[in-house]
Formats: sequence, structure tokens, C-alpha cells
Amino acid sequence: MKDIMLPTMKELKKRRLESLRISAKAISEHPNEYQELKVLVSKILSKPVDIGDYYKTAKRLSGLLEKMVETGPESIFYYYYKSIDPRKSGQARYFRVNCLDLNEQLKYVNELRIDRRKMRLIQ
Repeated sequence: MKDIMLPTMKELKKRRLESLRISAKAISEHPNEYQELKVLVSKILSKPVDIGDYYKTAKRLSGLLEKMVETGPESIFYYYYKSIDPRKSGQARYFRVNCLDLNEQLKYVNELRIDRRKMRLIQ
């Protein structure tokens, strides 16, 4: 039996921070896609998606996520791209939950982006 090296909490926190940084970079490189992504996720979460519209909606959302992934596969967008895209492993029954989770992760990325901005007082 192989011994599997499990990452430490320190390593996991480091990976998480790096993932958020790459995600923030993706947002700055693709601001229009990011805004459209946020609007689409909000629409999905605000009302039920008809099963007849699922494929079209999931395909559109995964297209936006795919564009965001161009910055780096280490970003949070890569995980959701694979999980939401119906041509990959995305399934209709997990669509809303994935969107809810994506929405939460976008909040973390926005917090990081706000924390990184430094305000200067000019007199």
C-alpha cells in the first residue's frame, strides 16, 4: 500500500491564498466576463431555472468560467468550470448548489481584492 502524503494545514492555506490571488488576477484581466458571470449567477439564485433552459444557461455560465480560467487553472474558476459545464461533469441536479457555492467563493475573492487595495490620503 502506498503512503500518501497529505498536505498540512499550512500548505492548504497557502494553496487557498494562491488560488484566490490567481482568481483576482483573472477578474482584473476579464472584467466584462466577470460582471456578466456575477449577474448570471445572481439570476440563477434568485429564481428557479426551468429544466428546458438548464443546458443553455449552464453552457453560457461555463463559457464565462472558461474565459476566466485562461489566467490559470489554479483559480477557483477552474473547479466550477468543470463542475458546471454540462459537456464535462456538470449535472442539472447539482447546478443550483454549484452556483450557490460559486457565489460564496466570489465573495471571498472580492474581499481579497478589497484588502489588497491601499488607499492613500493626498493632501
